[in-house]
Amino acid sequence: MRIVFLINTYPRTSHSFIRREVLALEGQGSPVHRFAMRSRPQGPKDPGDLAEDSRTEHVLKARRIALLGSALGWMALRPGRAIPALMMAWQMGGRADAQFRHLVYLMETAYVASRCKALKINYIHAYLGTNSASVAALVGALGGPGLSFTTRGPEKFDAPLSLSLGEKVAASRFTVAIASFGRSQLCRWSDPAKWHKIKVVHWGD
Repeated sequence: MRIVFLINTYPRTSHSFIRREVLALEGQGSPVHRFAMRSRPQGPKDPGDLAEDSRTEHVLKARRIALLGSALGWMALRPGRAIPALMMAWQMGGRADAQFRHLVYLMETAYVASRCKALKINYIHAYLGTNSASVAALVGALGGPGLSFTTRGPEKFDAPLSLSLGEKVAASRFTVAIASFGRSQLCRWSDPAKWHKIKVVHWGD
């Protein structure tokens, strides 16, 4: 199985736990493709982060015309998927008072979906419950690979509606919280019929 790890900004010094998880999976023989929307503006300094930066496909480094063309091409071939995904993006944006931003996410989503098909990616795991999880959920809506996501909190639980946490749990195959408190908060904002998807995986930094 080929897996995508999808992160908003990667690598970052504070994301060493993600790097460890990526390398552990690869050490077990599971290839991991790193997708990030962007890299750090100043660039990584740590040797491990420099190595990860070179292995990461940064979506927003693609030329805008290529990004737009790839996205529109994917959606034009899948109108039955594109229209519900557009509605999903609009609704998620409405909760955050950021409809335009979520339409941009939809463009990024279609590009990621097309790249996943080209790379024969089977699965997406997103960090950390914010816009990367929004993109992952929209990839699924557009007919891309199945998805899961990890959220750490606690600041994510200050804005559960604007982050559409319930919708992301519903769209996922499973959702990871790092403690029982996080799971309880995700349960609070999601459909009880989906609670079985929310798993606790304890982390240390």
